[in-house]
Amino acid sequence: MTRIRARALLALPVVALLLALAAPTQAAPGAAASAGASDAAPAASVAPRLAQRLYVDTDTQARAAAKAARAAGRTSVANRLDVIATAPQARWIGDWTGVAGARAEVAAYVKKARAKNQTPQLVLYAIPNRDCGGHSGGGLTPQTYPKWIAQVALGLRDGAVGGRSEAIVVLEPDALVQDCDDPTRVPLIKDATAKLAATGAWVYLDAGHSNWRTPADTAARLRAAGVAKARGFATNVSNYNATSAEQAYAKKVAQQLAAAGVGQAHRHFVIDTSRNGTASARGQWCNPRGQGLGVRPVTKKDGYLLDALLWVKHPGESDGACNGGPGAGQWWEEIALELVAHRVR
Repeated sequence: MTRIRARALLALPVVALLLALAAPTQAAPGAAASAGASDAAPAASVAPRLAQRLYVDTDTQARAAAKAARAAGRTSVANRLDVIATAPQARWIGDWTGVAGARAEVAAYVKKARAKNQTPQLVLYAIPNRDCGGHSGGGLTPQTYPKWIAQVALGLRDGAVGGRSEAIVVLEPDALVQDCDDPTRVPLIKDATAKLAATGAWVYLDAGHSNWRTPADTAARLRAAGVAKARGFATNVSNYNATSAEQAYAKKVAQQLAAAGVGQAHRHFVIDTSRNGTASARGQWCNPRGQGLGVRPVTKKDGYLLDALLWVKHPGESDGACNGGPGAGQWWEEIALELVAHRVR
């Protein structure tokens, strides 16, 4: 179900948060939509990566499209696409890098973020039998995947100060909540979680979304996959559900984890708000029309379990060959402009 920039590389290369589009991406004050006062932490415990800006990647399809539109004299279109291009978006790292290329790509990206004193955000997407063979099918073999993860971990260390990564890493969208009858999947994710967390990176295991698994089921899957060594979990990746619904869902998942003995340090969560501005998809996941950009990416420093609202999915990139869209991950200007038109303001 995850539709991402990655496929483009293969094909071509709740108190509401009201943020002005021109405002810089930075930590937001307050205790909005917390996961519960009992999970509050002292303000002094705020980590640097939550207090600094999120990194704005200059290598996105939205940025390239805006540049091309401007060069062609389509200034109005370029200005609208800039709304997407100027927002922090996660860098997708997947099987297209190969084992040999993963370390260098991760290190280069993280170093760019470090040079600006900003927090890098990555998504790892190479699990064997990815998307259960759906629109986003692919992935590495069970034998190759651990080697690839090891190279990603080295890249995180290479790009870090003192060998301790400050990156945010969303691990394998949809992988845990799908049922592919693949006995290797959970052990692979558990091993990856441990290796990545050892670098200092904050790892968030993907937890689907509020319209998929029950909180109890999701929590059980997270525990089996080693969430006790991660920072926590991610919800709504590449989906369209309202932030308020996702926060309520994440809170329940966190409560289930707590009841099972998972410590507070491993129950934090992030939410993908890239395309949930209207939250009117009603269960559609493949290029539903009439959607809008959600709240722009922002870290939280209120001491609660919500760490950040992120743009994990890249707005303007197709979910797949459905509803008039091109192949998964390919740039689709029509849908990009639609998202901008209906954005949260």
